[in-house]
Amino acid sequence: LATRARTLRAAPGGGWRLGVSSRPGQGHRPDQELAGETVVLAVPQQAAHRLLPPGALPDADRLLAIDSAPILNVHVIYDRPVLRRPFFAAVNSPVQWVFDRTGPSGLDALPAARGGQYLALSQSAADEEIQQPAELLRKRYVPELERLLPRAAEARLLDFFVTRERTATFAPTPGVGRLRPGPVTGADGLYLAGAWTATGWPATMESAVRSGLAAARAAVQGEPTPQRPAKEPA
Repeated sequence: LATRARTLRAAPGGGWRLGVSSRPGQGHRPDQELAGETVVLAVPQQAAHRLLPPGALPDADRLLAIDSAPILNVHVIYDRPVLRRPFFAAVNSPVQWVFDRTGPSGLDALPAARGGQYLALSQSAADEEIQQPAELLRKRYVPELERLLPRAAEARLLDFFVTRERTATFAPTPGVGRLRPGPVTGADGLYLAGAWTATGWPATMESAVRSGLAAARAAVQGEPTPQRPAKEPA
């Protein structure tokens, strides 16, 4: 998790050599090369296009036509609990999903915030909001949380900030089904995984899990794994 794939090349005599380097903020680590008989490229489609050797996929450039979609995360910290459940989804609201992150974040262990609650809003397909300033998002979402959670209107807001994932998922645009490859490539011992591959599912965690299982089965069996067809016309 602390490294990033930089290069992939076939090793003399078979197998693969994967060049990796440390990510920013992980401290200095020299670039290194990992060797293996089998490689599953579980990376975004743009990175897969860059790493795939020539001939691994017919028309590999089609991966670049699979666009990305952003996710906006809105973080709100109150001085007291305002949500009783671990998460909820809203309807007829600009809010999509709200998660209680108090425990996982360690907030309840901080003396200054003890007794408070940390809510995280996850906003998918946030193309219109991904570049908007935090103050504008605050004016939009804090009042809406107070409408959805009456206790929030009585609580004191301790902190508000946003994080932005500009290429969080692939964009399920019309016709994208014909662009999504299966797990098996034309290179021996090289497989693909990711929610963007041909799982028959949209850009979800379930799609990512299914892609990993399909790639693992194909790698173990050494042969293609049948895929469920995409739901949209090819």
